[in-house]
Formats: sequence, C-alpha cells, structure tokens
Amino acid sequence: MPRIGIIGGGAIGGLIAGHMTRNGVDVTLFDGWEENIQAVAKNGILLDGVQGEHRVEVNIQNMHAIESFRGEFDILVMAVKSYDTVAMVERSQHTLTKAGFIVSPQNGINEEQIAPIVGANRMIGCVTTVSAELVGPGHVRQTGSTSQSIGSGIAFTLGELDGSLTERLGETVELWQCAGPSRSTGNLWGERWCKLAINCMVNPTAAMTGLDNWEIRSNDQSRMIMFNLAAEAVRVGTSLGYHIPSPIGGFSIDDLYTAIVGGHRELEGKFVGSPPEIRGRPSLLQDISRGRKTEIDYLNGYVVRRGDEIGIKCAYNQGISTIIRGIESGEFSQSLDNLGRLEKLL
Repeated sequence: MPRIGIIGGGAIGGLIAGHMTRNGVDVTLFDGWEENIQAVAKNGILLDGVQGEHRVEVNIQNMHAIESFRGEFDILVMAVKSYDTVAMVERSQHTLTKAGFIVSPQNGINEEQIAPIVGANRMIGCVTTVSAELVGPGHVRQTGSTSQSIGSGIAFTLGELDGSLTERLGETVELWQCAGPSRSTGNLWGERWCKLAINCMVNPTAAMTGLDNWEIRSNDQSRMIMFNLAAEAVRVGTSLGYHIPSPIGGFSIDDLYTAIVGGHRELEGKFVGSPPEIRGRPSLLQDISRGRKTEIDYLNGYVVRRGDEIGIKCAYNQGISTIIRGIESGEFSQSLDNLGRLEKLL
C-alpha cells in the first residue's frame, strides 16, 4: 500500500484524507491552521453529508513538520489554494520517494504550475467534481458532486499529462476509489478545461450574489450569466486545441449555445434540477464569506488571459473577475445587485 502525504487540510484535503484513512490507506495530512490541527489530533475528522457520517482518526502534522519528511511518500496530494501551489510544491517535493509523484485535485489548471518544478512525469492530474465544505475545525461536509446536476456520478477523474494510460495511472485510480467514484482519462487537458468552465460559471456567480449552488441555477438571470461564462471558457479552450466535453452532461456544446441565444427547455430543466437535500456552497462563496483571498485569477482570470493570447474577448469572465476583486477590496458588496452590475460591464 502506498504512503500518501496530503498538503492542505481544507475541504478537499480533509475529505480525501478521511475517506482514504478509513479505508486503510497510510495517510499523513499536513495543515497550517492550528485550530484544525488540534481538533483533528484530538477527535479525528468528522465527515458528514451525502456519504453519511464518519469520524476518522487521521495522522495530522503541522505544515512546519514537512521539512523532516524526506523520501517518505509515494504520492503527494496538493490540496492547497492555487495561489499557494508553487511555494508548497517547492517546500514539499523532497518528501517524495524516487518514483513518487504529485496528484493535484485543485481548482484551476495547476498542472501548468507543478510540472515545470517536478517534471511532467512526476505528476498525475486529477479533476475533482466533489462539492465539500470545511464547516469548522476537524469537520468536513460533503454536499454532493458538481457532476450530479450536470451528468455523471464520478467524483475524481485522473490522467497522465501526456494522455497515456499507464499502469501507475490505473493503480492510482484504483486507490482513489477509496475517496470516491473515480475513473481514468486519456484527455486530461480537455477534462481540465471542462471543469474550469464549470468553476467559471458556478464559483464567482455564487460568490458575488451570496446564493448557493442550487439558487444560482434556479435564478433566470444568474443562470444565463453562468451559461455565457461557460461558453466563453469552452470557446477559448477549444481554440487552443483541447477537446472539451460539455460542461452540462447529456447536452452538447451546441445545446449550450442554443440555450444562450433562444433558450433550451430540456437543458435548463436538467441544469436547475430539484433542490438538493444538502445545499452546496462553492469554494469562492466560502472564501468571500470568510474574508479570504479567492482563486478568481486562476479561474475566470485565467480564461481571460488565455483568451487575450489568441485574440478572443471574454467579456463575461472579465466582468465577473472585476466584481469579485471589487468585493475582495471592499469596493462592492456581495449582493444580487451584482448581476445587474455585471451586465452593465459587458
């Protein structure tokens, strides 16, 4: 059984650590939040939500202790915010065994940050569609999977950066089943851009309005904004040469464009769905609510930058990035009024 080190004890890091540990995997979790460290050390991680309730004793260490772990982990899971990725990879890469590698289940396309440091052959990409929240110290709630409303029940999609279906990829996917339903892909970059499109439409829309996952989908104005955000991301990624699956499962990219231009009753009905038993709050909404820095520059801001490189204007992604930065700086407030503010920026 491989030894796993997880860098970051937030919602996704805690979720993976908890489920893998309770399934017998040797996991060490590193975190920098002292209250969380103390709570987990004393009482374990409480996992609740859609997969039931479990309390799991997890080996947790302060991030400072990482210096003493050398060549010990077969897999290092990078579960920090995108803006902390480079610093944490540089700080922790020495903990890998000679054949060890990094798995990145983060938001954003962080393979582009990690591979230049450790090498493309020393990482596996991981697209995560799990929706979870760190409710408090030592308490992770899984509210579902973003894919539940848009197609599949897959929680993790893993792939080699060069698209090859290797033996280690198969073994890693098998291991990841401990954390949730997982599959391999030979189209990691396309899957990454699909998840990016989902993040671009869900995360900032919830963050600027204060609405949860289902509320932004059921609001006519926010739903149309979300479709435009996703369409811009897909257009940029496709123009860069990636084969991007539709961000709304069961419907094509053309269906998405149809919904934008004149409406698409079936697609919109699928997208809205029924109110979930446990409401999900996207990570950007959680960050804004807690006064933390967001990942907007690695989501919508990234789409805008890549679009600029090839001459594609992304007005919706640019506008919503401006609003989120304004909320972060205190210029704007989190409000439904931001839906109208965005439309004025177009």
